[in-house]
Amino acid sequence: MIISSIRLFARRGYSVDVYVNKEHYNQSPITFAEAGISVIIYDDRSFMLFFKHYRFLSRLVGDYFFCIAQRLPLNTCLRLFFPGVFRFMKWLNCQMARCTYDYVFPVEGMSLICLSSFREKSKIVYFNLELLDWEKGDILYGNNKLVYKHLEYSMIKTLSRIVTPSPRRSTIFSHINNFERDSILNLPVVPLGDGLTRKSRFFRDMFNIPEKHRIVLYCGQFVPYFQCIEILQTVAAWPDDTVLIMHTWNRTALKTQYFKEMKMAASGLPVYFSTRYIAYDDLAEAVSSADIGLAFYEAVDRNCTEILFSSNKIGEYLKAGLGIVCSDFPSLKQFVEVHDIGMAVSVYELPKAIKEMSERIDSMRDNVLQCYNNELRFENYFNRFYDQLQI
Repeated sequence: MIISSIRLFARRGYSVDVYVNKEHYNQSPITFAEAGISVIIYDDRSFMLFFKHYRFLSRLVGDYFFCIAQRLPLNTCLRLFFPGVFRFMKWLNCQMARCTYDYVFPVEGMSLICLSSFREKSKIVYFNLELLDWEKGDILYGNNKLVYKHLEYSMIKTLSRIVTPSPRRSTIFSHINNFERDSILNLPVVPLGDGLTRKSRFFRDMFNIPEKHRIVLYCGQFVPYFQCIEILQTVAAWPDDTVLIMHTWNRTALKTQYFKEMKMAASGLPVYFSTRYIAYDDLAEAVSSADIGLAFYEAVDRNCTEILFSSNKIGEYLKAGLGIVCSDFPSLKQFVEVHDIGMAVSVYELPKAIKEMSERIDSMRDNVLQCYNNELRFENYFNRFYDQLQI
């Protein structure tokens, strides 16, 4: 959604400045061919070891000081609980002071909080992708969650326009934040461009996979709430002519304890791990070399269970012509079944689902591409979104 929006704004003649932290940029570098796009990278080399440890400690204990945080000015609270973000905010303020903008689009809560000193709040259009609620710390946000939510909510109250990926998520956001439902626009997290009618050989050639074998692909972060280990634990019961490729764009994931556990779970199984960087414009072609795409999510909160129109991997699978096997959350399950593009099951039912999908995946391909072009192609939504911004 973000990269596609940047490109389509540029194609309409806008100059677009993209402000990004170097650490995040290095995980997934992106270049733009369109004229008028500037990527401005923040490199905080002086964020020393002390501050990194401080950030770690504040994440552990933040919610225990929530009552105190509520009484503090926003910038003071940010400095105490998120010192790295506070430093980014100071840098961002200096950068943005040099320009005049028609619109400012913060992506997710921390980016929004960094605009607390930006005076022209009417120009801010907040892309909300998290559905952060008021429940205490969880697997995604740790014990700083309530402080984070307090800061985000303080900024939301100053805004007039919000963007979420779908109408269902807009309703949930409105309820959580007491925000006017009619002031929320929708722009889904889906790919840009035509669906692919031809398969590539990218992963098949990379791992020398025999022609007769079906390739099942997981493409995304290696983290617990995407149920990577649970997926791996089912592979032993898959059909013999099936292999699994676990691909991530984030090489730092290989240094985690969770990845070590993934490797142990995959031991002796037909599983391949890929961390080769694939440029965004080449991703769909690489994905098209697989046959089935996997998208599973732990039901942590409604941000995960209402994942339809908010999942990069589902959109990329469909653009590449892959049938999907995914979590059986109600809205996702209904969409998959209505369009006949795969199966929505519990992760523990994967062996049966893979067997059934392998038998009909070739005949399903036309449904997948039709669904992508009609329901999940970004251009279909951006034009309306753009028109609404002008009102």
